[in-house]
Amino acid sequence: MLIPLPEIIAARERIGEYLAPTPVHRSAHYSELTGAKIYLKLETLLPTHSFKVRGACNAALSLTDDELARGMITASGGNHGLALSYIARLLGVSATIYLPKRTPQIKIEAIRALSAEVMLHGDAWDDANRLALEVAAQTGRTYVHPFDNRHMMAGAGTMIMELEEQLREVDLVVVSIGGGGLIAGVISTVKQLRPATRVIGVETMGADSMYQSLQAGEVVELPAITSLVESLGARRPGEIPFQIVQRYADDVVTVTDAEATGAVAELLVKEKLLAEPATACCLAALVNGKIAVTPGERVAVVLCGANVSTASVCEWLEQARC
Repeated sequence: MLIPLPEIIAARERIGEYLAPTPVHRSAHYSELTGAKIYLKLETLLPTHSFKVRGACNAALSLTDDELARGMITASGGNHGLALSYIARLLGVSATIYLPKRTPQIKIEAIRALSAEVMLHGDAWDDANRLALEVAAQTGRTYVHPFDNRHMMAGAGTMIMELEEQLREVDLVVVSIGGGGLIAGVISTVKQLRPATRVIGVETMGADSMYQSLQAGEVVELPAITSLVESLGARRPGEIPFQIVQRYADDVVTVTDAEATGAVAELLVKEKLLAEPATACCLAALVNGKIAVTPGERVAVVLCGANVSTASVCEWLEQARC
């Protein structure tokens, strides 16, 4: 059920020409707060400031020449669309990105700057995705799923191969969950390289489709996304990610929007690092005791995205009184 390690190794070789490894930063601040040794995997320093470019590159580079020539199409909460637009431009092919109407303007503008076509539809990713699938079927364009896609998961897993070389002997990896592609790739790599290492996922309440599905014992669809964290805004998780998380994840926890945005402010002030609430929720879970750690435990936190507007960050800094 896990994405086989040879697929993840092949993904790393495939994307290596386009993406350099991201650094790991030891956080004195979060280590002191938690008593554990906290390390931050800085996926925010990738070309599109999100881990999504790993999977998008792997998926695009796995397509045939004919599939690429027909152009790529997808639906996204923003970061996957930005990543697919990035690799499409490098490969000289067209990309059409369907986004929910609530997508932040900063992400819309960034995608358009990469010469991709942007279409806004619906209130959540699920709405945009339904239309993208219809258009793909009508036009013959090549659809690339943002998370329920083996190439996307394998691409996400490449960060753990880097982490294994950079840090070694990690006791716990903490990662956020949207549709589940990231955590599925992380779990697949961790459990094959170091089975004893725990992997814990984090969602925000109101965008917690994986958590709710795990509670129900099957994939469920939220009636709506009520969290402000649009990057985690899939009303239902992918089928393959759900199966991997259900069987292999050590836990999935939730935090509030206020805890997530407060963590954005704290990370910026204390570590001078910018992250989206969909990323900072992992730190919020640690700081607020949602994830238990022991003194001296080596914890890697994936900082998976930083595409957030200055205005939003200023608002959250004010709310946190930093």
